[in-house]
Amino acid sequence: MASWIDNERVRPLVAAFTTIVVVVACLIEEMNQTRRGRSKEPSIFRDLTRKNHIERVLRSGRDYCVSYLRMDVGPFMHLASIMRDKHLLLDTRYVSVEEQLSMFLHIVGHNTKNRTMRVEYVRSGETISRYFNNVLKAICAIRDDFVHPPCGNCHSEIECNPNWYPFFKDCIGLLDGTHIDASISPQELPWFRGRKGPTQNVLAVVNPDLQFTYVLAGWEGSANDFTVLKDALSRPQPEGKYYLVDAGYTTMQGFIAPYRGVRYHLKEHSGRAPTNLKELFNLQHSMLRSRVERAFAILKNHFKILTSHPFFPFRTQVRLVIACCILHNYIAGVDPNDILLDEGITQHDDQIMSSQPRSQREQREENRQWIELRDKIAHDMWDRYSGFV
Repeated sequence: MASWIDNERVRPLVAAFTTIVVVVACLIEEMNQTRRGRSKEPSIFRDLTRKNHIERVLRSGRDYCVSYLRMDVGPFMHLASIMRDKHLLLDTRYVSVEEQLSMFLHIVGHNTKNRTMRVEYVRSGETISRYFNNVLKAICAIRDDFVHPPCGNCHSEIECNPNWYPFFKDCIGLLDGTHIDASISPQELPWFRGRKGPTQNVLAVVNPDLQFTYVLAGWEGSANDFTVLKDALSRPQPEGKYYLVDAGYTTMQGFIAPYRGVRYHLKEHSGRAPTNLKELFNLQHSMLRSRVERAFAILKNHFKILTSHPFFPFRTQVRLVIACCILHNYIAGVDPNDILLDEGITQHDDQIMSSQPRSQREQREENRQWIELRDKIAHDMWDRYSGFV
């Protein structure tokens, strides 16, 4: 009996089916090749667009680079090498360390939104967000390298100024607080709401050379400066040294405030010579301590993200304040002639442990000693000033 395939009626059907299968397979292969060719072409275009964008930023001159990245080319490349050497950032198959840093610096420098960055870097919003958080974490990891606590020696800016030396030779920092806009959940909003809306209260210590030596961020905006200060009182400091604070604080161990009820702010002294030792002390105190206010002004001018309403989780908002202070110190140390720093001059939080409680009598005695030190400094200033008048 002959096989069924030998049947004259079945054989044409088999041949036709085989032909159809081959044709369909060829069409599918052709479509796949066309699709691969089409997807490859835009990918190359996107890579060239990103490469040209980064090169234009880094090679268009100092003004353009500082305007876009908030730092010059040299400091930028040095920061990228630090990140590589410490293995804090890695070059991926598609995104280099330089591109990761440039995205982050442009966002914090100009408060650029994610949708704008997607267009400029031809990246997805998820990619922009992921690398932003990676760089933020890396910047905070180098905090100890660029935010150094005071060593206790007299700062050169004080030592070289006869108005301040030797009167403030034991001053190791200028302390003040500032408020940064915050985005808070409705449940926590009452604690963070201040006179200017929801904010986080940031306490910082600055050297006379405008570099931050201590930053405490994340406090509720409704907390006053002295409440925030008390949370940091246990931080160890050199014996006999002190910080200069404004009239919102009080003179106590390690902190010297100006005389209350006496002219203090520089504009109040404009065109008027001091008439007594308290006015003279307040004038010199204000001239020196005003540098912490200038440091805050430079910081906010440098990184516009600190002056705009944030849309990040609150933990990220706190880290951003720390990261911007670290970058400020880095730029001031690597490039002291930075354009933005010159403009401002001319015009891992530590866990805070509560201090041991002391009796009110002991506190009054300590405060009295520091008040006497302030009076001695004021008398010495007045004696020298009277000798010149």
